[in-house]
Amino acid sequence: MKFKANFVEKPANFQMDDCQIEKVVELSHEDFCRLKITPLANQPFLAEHKKCMFSRDGVIHCLLALGQGSNDGVLIDAEKYDYARLAAYIPGVRDIVNAKMDRAADFIIRRGTENTASGSWCVYFEDLEEHLDLTVREGSGFDSMLRAALKRRSEVAAVDMHDGCIEMEYHPEYCRQLNGVSKNKALGPRLKEILPVLAGGGLTLLTHEETDYVVLPEKLLKLNAAGREDYAALLDARVAEIVPGPEGTEVVLTEVAPEELVRFNEAHDAFMEAEQSMGPAMGGRYGPI
Repeated sequence: MKFKANFVEKPANFQMDDCQIEKVVELSHEDFCRLKITPLANQPFLAEHKKCMFSRDGVIHCLLALGQGSNDGVLIDAEKYDYARLAAYIPGVRDIVNAKMDRAADFIIRRGTENTASGSWCVYFEDLEEHLDLTVREGSGFDSMLRAALKRRSEVAAVDMHDGCIEMEYHPEYCRQLNGVSKNKALGPRLKEILPVLAGGGLTLLTHEETDYVVLPEKLLKLNAAGREDYAALLDARVAEIVPGPEGTEVVLTEVAPEELVRFNEAHDAFMEAEQSMGPAMGGRYGPI
């Protein structure tokens, strides 16, 4: 099997350092290649962001450099110099960050659509830090990535960020109280409440009237704690009706965006493909509960 790795001659150890990404910088393809090939050469972008890089209480506060058209990135603590004095090359880090942004978007949208009575809702940066261990500041790069993740969602009509606050405007059809469904009045049981029963016998398909995608209940049961949190919106969906279908019993879900079924299926398929390639030790969101 072919692989790429950055080997270090006579490594002292393989201990991982605790780090905090303070800022994300998007480099052109040429500048990112220059960083990879000559990391000890002076880099103009490092001179502009020296205040973002320092060490404190055993934690390396660093900058993440991403390259246009690349999923890889470089964590850098220049230590007040203009070159990558301390650095770590991280393959696939863009996908990791985007997944974190998607998870934050789920949290923000779930908070708003379940509680707003007007279509508007505000979530503070400190809420993301408290509940998701995600530090977002204006101008850090994470704010623009989070804004982009929110704007991709069908529930969102508008996004504005200022003074540590994320102000959201939601489309009314996704807001529970605007559709006459109060928090204390359930249309039906939540999916997570009856999931073990649904997976207990016969072919059962979780469906949504706005998408052709279906989810098998037994796949959701394999989620570990992190996975259950990541797909909380899907697990919290209401069961509108249970009807016979051409392939099996269909459980029609409501109070959940149809994209959640799509997102779960795509993530599950990608995980299974990776597990077949790399072996069952991957774990991930589908490891033991």
